[in-house]
Amino acid sequence: MQNYSAKQWGYMIGIGLGIVFVTAFITSQLVLPLVFGRPDTIQTPEVIGLSLTQAKRILQEEKLHVVVKDSLYSETDRVDAVLDQSPAPGDKIKEDGTVFLVISKGSKMVKVPNVLGASFQDAMITLRNSDLRSAIVDSVYSESTSRNMVLRSSPSPNSRVEKRTLVKLTLSRGPEPLPDSLSFLSDDSGI
Repeated sequence: MQNYSAKQWGYMIGIGLGIVFVTAFITSQLVLPLVFGRPDTIQTPEVIGLSLTQAKRILQEEKLHVVVKDSLYSETDRVDAVLDQSPAPGDKIKEDGTVFLVISKGSKMVKVPNVLGASFQDAMITLRNSDLRSAIVDSVYSESTSRNMVLRSSPSPNSRVEKRTLVKLTLSRGPEPLPDSLSFLSDDSGI
């Protein structure tokens, strides 16, 4: 008997919750929009080709949210230029809706700066600032270039390479020292 009473209470609670959920759904989808009005829909403004800052300003003026969903390399568009948007320009969107943007990371290629004749510290900083990696791969004697200055770089200066490419540097050891057999000529001992 007690089991039958518990089942009855369970059914009544389930039916009561069902009625509450159906009432809430009908109220939110039919009654409230009729009373307070449905949110307006607007045409999505075109922001393709604009900078991210300009696109955000325009979309926020239209009471739309902005989400950057991706960024891609582009050889033709500047950094932070909008490449694509969703919804497309002119599509209807609810006020307070979200527009997803794809922006440019700029070119994937960079020009190797000319670091010939620079100290290796300056060369490494210049290459890092150009989004390139560097490594010293060799050092050779040079009568015309001071010690620790860059003699060669590979790839050569002004070459176009992908970002993060390794630039191999050859440094100068300075003038070649005199052989030991000739060191007496430079000896100032007066003998």
